[in-house]
Amino acid sequence: MFRLQVLATVATGSVIVASALAHQDDPKLRDRQPPVQADAFRADLDKADHVRGAFESDGIMMLSWLSLSALGGYQSGNDCWGYVSPSGREYALMGVNSATIFVDVTVPGNATIVETISGPDSLWRDIKTYQNYAYSVSEGGSGIQVMDMSNIDLGVVTLVNTITDGGTSATHNVVIDTTSGFLYRTGGGSNGLRIYDLNPDPAAPVYVGTWTNKYVHDAQIITYPAGTPYAGKQIAFCYAGFNGGWEQTGLTILDVTNKSNIVILGELEYTNNNYSHQGWVSEDLQYVYLNDELDEQNTGTPTTTRIIDVSDLSSPGQAGTCSTGLTSIDHNLYIHGDRMYQANYRSGLQVFDISDPLSPVRTGWFDTYPGDDGASFNGMWSNYPYMPSGITICSDLERGLFVLSAASIEISLLEDLPELLSPTGATLPVRIRGLAGNQADPDTFKLLVNDGSGEQIIPLSPTSDPEVWNVNFPNMDCGNFANWHVTATSLSGQTVTLPSGGPSNPYETLVADGLIETFKDDFQTDTGWTVEIDCIDGEWTRGVPVNGGRGDPVTDADGSGLCFVTDNEIGNSDVDGGLTRLVSPTLDASATGAILTYWRWYSNDFGAAPNEDIFLVEVSDDGGTNWFTLETVGPDGLGTSGGWFQKQFPIDSMGGISPSDNFRVRFTAEDSGSGSVVEAGVDGVSITAVDCDDLEDCPADCANGDGVVDVQDILEILAQFGTAGDCDVNGNGVVDVSDILEVISAWGVCP
Repeated sequence: MFRLQVLATVATGSVIVASALAHQDDPKLRDRQPPVQADAFRADLDKADHVRGAFESDGIMMLSWLSLSALGGYQSGNDCWGYVSPSGREYALMGVNSATIFVDVTVPGNATIVETISGPDSLWRDIKTYQNYAYSVSEGGSGIQVMDMSNIDLGVVTLVNTITDGGTSATHNVVIDTTSGFLYRTGGGSNGLRIYDLNPDPAAPVYVGTWTNKYVHDAQIITYPAGTPYAGKQIAFCYAGFNGGWEQTGLTILDVTNKSNIVILGELEYTNNNYSHQGWVSEDLQYVYLNDELDEQNTGTPTTTRIIDVSDLSSPGQAGTCSTGLTSIDHNLYIHGDRMYQANYRSGLQVFDISDPLSPVRTGWFDTYPGDDGASFNGMWSNYPYMPSGITICSDLERGLFVLSAASIEISLLEDLPELLSPTGATLPVRIRGLAGNQADPDTFKLLVNDGSGEQIIPLSPTSDPEVWNVNFPNMDCGNFANWHVTATSLSGQTVTLPSGGPSNPYETLVADGLIETFKDDFQTDTGWTVEIDCIDGEWTRGVPVNGGRGDPVTDADGSGLCFVTDNEIGNSDVDGGLTRLVSPTLDASATGAILTYWRWYSNDFGAAPNEDIFLVEVSDDGGTNWFTLETVGPDGLGTSGGWFQKQFPIDSMGGISPSDNFRVRFTAEDSGSGSVVEAGVDGVSITAVDCDDLEDCPADCANGDGVVDVQDILEILAQFGTAGDCDVNGNGVVDVSDILEVISAWGVCP
């Protein structure tokens, strides 16, 4: 159930003040508000009507919202950044007061938390990436936290280093020139730039220099490309001033190519300067768009962005300004192509077309702070618009992480996503509407669905509400999984899908009238599992994971508390010198369409001989006399880096296995003796049976349950003739002529 309410708690300003200050007398502290408590919203799963009214927008739709409570119960949000793994998966990196959170947004309508790395408590945190590493800094100290994202696709991010050399451990922002491979810490106390070389080893930044002439609040460093007047030069655009940035505040341009001889190329104090905060260079390197964080609050001017001509770095000059006309404070902005994306506190995300660089035109907005656009430090902190998919990630002080997308039309659920689809046809209402004055083309509204018998394309049906359309599913085979998505196109030619992943990541919904849970074990009590030990150490143990720090689970999978893990102690908790098996009690998996579900964890990617062992899952339909392999994890490195993974297998799809009331499953973790570290976990094991009421409602459809009484059912009766088979249509105990007559009388489509 969706909740949107302000926490009835005291704001944590006093705690944050004690942590650190971004710069002297930073006004953000005066405007602190409690975090907003709300359930996560994911457009692919949750109905949208109850959140649409919470946020005003134009030309931008919300695909996911993870509030601070949904992110883990934090007190404030701050910066955000993005990362694309080599596989193409997209991730949001979200800063909160005491952690850096990694969120998978590959399917933007179903944002999912991957990992959380704790850090010092502070209102301010900043994150950037280089290769497969993330670097997080904070005004609360701890220098640079270096986090390895090489296994993020497997759900694993690891804190591999903390760099504290270079003076005070506090930092305001971190900036990386990914071309040259140098990292810059800005601010933190009265610091300017502190410079680190990432080239020798990105996991171990090397402190190489500093520039302390001014306090630098934020910066952008660019290695100028060939064909430009400064080709090969590393140029730093610094938003800086004296006395913590308060005096002579403006833009300072540095040549930082030689880290031991940094040269000031040009400086500018723009008009009505109060506090130079941040800015970004246009992609043609001709203009800087700069935000001043205090002019709106100090002088009552509307939101104003300075446009500075930097075509000659030695002589920067103010070329103009642009404004939303609102009273809100502009904070962080970024340029992508011919668009400028501004995170403007109480007015949220503001998007401008800068095709004409001196006359930006606002093209869309999404306001994350309902109520007003006042000049106060609440609402949206930052944004990241560089994902290949086109989504924009936004971070909010009180409301957490938003995943947004520019759109001309929107498809949204009017009901939460169903867990099941009826075999005899289901109807799901959706809302399709135009955004920013655009219109959708009703001729393009379609359902694409495949239950294993081939894809069907079915037009949506209108309702009395012109924005509401019915998705009408065909009759489908009970017990199958239906892959489906909805698509629509605007009159301007933009196509959107539900879910947001479209045909590459469709919904996969079980076709059934219901599910009957015949077995469920969250391991809170002893239900009869046995442990076989043929190893020196590391046998399966039921308990709350202790997080030994060697690749073992940090928590259980289903949130109940306990699970099975190999050993469960700080230190040498892995499997050594042999194998250990976790064997289930006898389970009933005899029902038609029964499904086995479990969570598993396996780590084997470090130690003296990484990725040499396997994790084996086996099943038996005769109580354990004969075992058949269901899945093998490893030794190829896939799935061997930890992380909880939920797996589901229909019993009747397991090769060599038949539905049985004498069913068992076992999990084997083994160390072959080569010195690898083997850690494993199991949780949330269940058996569910598919309930197919349509078979009971149409007993004459006894051959295949296809919803049609036809010659196949006659042939099945003949095959079962004289037995007490499934085609005993009238229930007299034997398949006979009377059943044939029942089939003939029910001939055709089942009612």
